[in-house]
Amino acid sequence: MKVERLTGVLGAELTDVNVTQLTDTQFQELRELACEYGVVFLPHQVMTVQQQVEFSHRFGPAAESPFIEPSPDHPEVIKVLKEASDGKAFNFGGAWHSDFSFLATPPSFTILYALDIPPYGGDTLWSCMAAAYEALSEQQKEQFATLHAVHTARDAYSPKMQPIHSGLSSMNIVCDDSANEAQVHPLITTHPETGKKILFYNRAYVRDLVGVSDDEKLRLMEWLHLHTTDAKFSVRHKWSVGDLAVWDNRSTQHYALNDYAGFRRELHRTTVAGSRPLP
Repeated sequence: MKVERLTGVLGAELTDVNVTQLTDTQFQELRELACEYGVVFLPHQVMTVQQQVEFSHRFGPAAESPFIEPSPDHPEVIKVLKEASDGKAFNFGGAWHSDFSFLATPPSFTILYALDIPPYGGDTLWSCMAAAYEALSEQQKEQFATLHAVHTARDAYSPKMQPIHSGLSSMNIVCDDSANEAQVHPLITTHPETGKKILFYNRAYVRDLVGVSDDEKLRLMEWLHLHTTDAKFSVRHKWSVGDLAVWDNRSTQHYALNDYAGFRRELHRTTVAGSRPLP
């Protein structure tokens, strides 16, 4: 396969490859590239839902996907779908986040396949948390190494958020009180495959910092959001039908833009089980 790097910090396009016909050696190369670049894009793929599931299984078993009703025929697949008639409703993934970081063991990889794309808008952005860590001062690295973040879905999937998600007519997102549960993860983690240090933070799910005074934590959390989503750490992808994206949730966060009111957008998502983030 041909590898074209997209930015100085993350993202690569892989061409001359059919993901449904990869040998074990080729697949291992693809996995290593996804870890190295954070997110890889493979254009012009043609695959059925079952083929996407089988491809996802090569990375590992399926991850838990709470609150979101999957495809009835394929329980591991989420249809990320906003109908043209949904207008300006909040779109799925429409805030900076790392998939389900509020779980004890968040997903390792996410795989997203584009089936119906608006003529403009609906791009997705990713940000590199390894680069965000490297950009810290030595003093910040030392300070953050002792801190832990409280991850919770309470401001995304608790019952108070149901009216926002109900604006999507073709996705059934069921909010409940389990979203108020929380997991505590290190603010600085070590990637289990690359060994790189990661600034494991996202504003969608981090709602507290352990070991920081009340006066300081709100300021620090806002700074962490602005730092980790800085343009210099990011790549932006304009989708085309047949695009397949594979990204590493352990070292990135992402954001789906909601600027295509009046157009239909459908992608199929699978996620791969991960392990507990460790310092």
